Amino acid sequence: MKRSEILKNSRFRYRLSIPAFVLLVIGLLLACQPEDKDANVLPGERYKTEFEAIRKMVYENPSLAREKSKKIISSISNNDQQSKILSLKYIGSSYAFETNYFEAIKYYKQALLLAENINFYFEIANLNNNLGTIYNEFGNYPSAYIYFVKALKNYDLAGTIEKKTGTLNNIGLTYLNLDKKDKALYYFQKALNSSNISKDTILTATILNNIAICNFSKKQLKSGLNNLHRSIQLSQKVKNIYGECVSYQILGNMYLERNAFSKSLDIYKKSVGIAKNANLIHLLSVSEVGIARVLLAQGHLSEAMMYAKRVASVAEDRASQSLKADAHQLLSSIYEKNGNSQLALKEYRNYVRMKEEINSNTVVNQVYDVEVDYLNQLTGMQRLELEKKQLSIDNRNIWLLLLAIVFIMIVGGLYLSYRYHKSKEKLKLQETIIELTKKKSHAALEAEIRERKRIGRELHDSLGYLLSLAGLNASVLEKKTDLPETKKSEILSALIQSINEAFDEVRNISHNLTPSLLSEQGLAGTLKNIADRVNQTHQLKMSYDTFGLEQKLDDVVENILYRTIQEIVNNTIKHAEATELFIQVAKDQNVVTLMAEDNGKGFEITSLEEGSNFGLTHIRSWVENLSGSIHVDSKLKRGTITSILIPIR
Repeated sequence: MKRSEILKNSRFRYRLSIPAFVLLVIGLLLACQPEDKDANVLPGERYKTEFEAIRKMVYENPSLAREKSKKIISSISNNDQQSKILSLKYIGSSYAFETNYFEAIKYYKQALLLAENINFYFEIANLNNNLGTIYNEFGNYPSAYIYFVKALKNYDLAGTIEKKTGTLNNIGLTYLNLDKKDKALYYFQKALNSSNISKDTILTATILNNIAICNFSKKQLKSGLNNLHRSIQLSQKVKNIYGECVSYQILGNMYLERNAFSKSLDIYKKSVGIAKNANLIHLLSVSEVGIARVLLAQGHLSEAMMYAKRVASVAEDRASQSLKADAHQLLSSIYEKNGNSQLALKEYRNYVRMKEEINSNTVVNQVYDVEVDYLNQLTGMQRLELEKKQLSIDNRNIWLLLLAIVFIMIVGGLYLSYRYHKSKEKLKLQETIIELTKKKSHAALEAEIRERKRIGRELHDSLGYLLSLAGLNASVLEKKTDLPETKKSEILSALIQSINEAFDEVRNISHNLTPSLLSEQGLAGTLKNIADRVNQTHQLKMSYDTFGLEQKLDDVVENILYRTIQEIVNNTIKHAEATELFIQVAKDQNVVTLMAEDNGKGFEITSLEEGSNFGLTHIRSWVENLSGSIHVDSKLKRGTITSILIPIR
């Protein structure tokens, strides 16, 4: 099978198991529900009707909802901060429904800043929930989880505990995206069993849909169908057209994944009819994407082409990047089956470009952004604490001075001197902490810049050369039509080889950025993969042993060990001139040990202290951040032994 087909099929199966945009929409809808009457703050009476209409309009016509929200902002007074917060929130939600996540995050954070200034706890919780949902879509699950926890805390402060159900559902979606089905089911069941769930039929139907997705992924077909049936009944009972349509889409995906094409087609057509009657344009297009995939699988290429082009037209009108990506992927597969490889490649490149636009500077940079935001917030809190302490010290000094004058001048003076000295030491300590925090923030930014330079260098040095070579061969084929067939065949073969090598480079770069094998097979499986790839070069023989890795390690510890092993292997290949490398990873109840030994030329430890570190500085930094230790034993002509200990918390 061709590499392009493998890539497309892998993405195809993922999108069938979990419709990501639908889950994002569900998460946002749960946080856009109207405020309860007993919420701690309510918007101004003047705009309540408008906000109710905008809330319903957000997922039906996002651009119109955004326009109306901006009109409200332009007309409200500076004192009406609550209405401004709600307007900014709905503008952010309108961008989120169009998959323009950068604009959505910008408006959500503006609203969050205003809400925190006036302790608008209910909307602080809603905004944190929305931000968590978007970061969940990015794949930045640690940050998503942090936002969801903040949402739960602020719902408690707002006295709207019943609203926590939606956030518990979103945490379940986070674990579902991480392929932790049991953990996801735990949170979905927790949300389903909450005391107020019977009052919210729409939310109950949503949670049942999510539980059904887990059931299908765990091959529990009967349970999944029962939960979907319950969800559909609830949606029909309260005329929840949106939830009913989503339920049928999930059902259609399940049948399509199991190659039950006839059933899948009937279900998708049913969801199309529901979406048409309710004028839910985006859901209509999502259902038509499913129909196109069924027709493509059945070999009805002309009909599949019709649906794909219709989806592309709607995506263009609605400026929906997710629909554009689906349309390009469908068209690429259709052209490939038609034998039109040139158009198939063109559409596939458009699909890759759309996915890159959606994810550009997100997955790579979100960790840095969250860390920098956190450090900045921490700095602000420390400054506020310093101001409070300084004010407290001033008041105390005045009070002590008055006591000293009234009672004993000498005792009061000594006491003031002592207190002043202690306060000065505390201020110095706090100033030192702020300075260290600033340096850490600066280091995070420098790390981001280095990472961007590295990625750019890899793309320019490897991928740019291959694409230039492919373009050159294509240009020769286009301009010189009189070439002999043998020459044309030779140039075409070179062109195809360049494209295949470019795909290999893209896959390698992607693998280095996000090691999917690590999450799928754990550290032991990843170590085997690294050893196999090294041994294929016949330049270095690599062997390994693992002990105690039957259970998955903590994600952070596992990732650091993976990066450390990569660095050690690279250093051995580039600098050690070794023929053999042995790596051992062992885990007990308290510590993880990594030992690497090569038979290379070695080096003097004193040169390591003088700055010639061959990449060991990076390893030392990673290990020490986990409170671990590293020891390097090496001498010239004797090889190198590297030992690393990381405690398990």
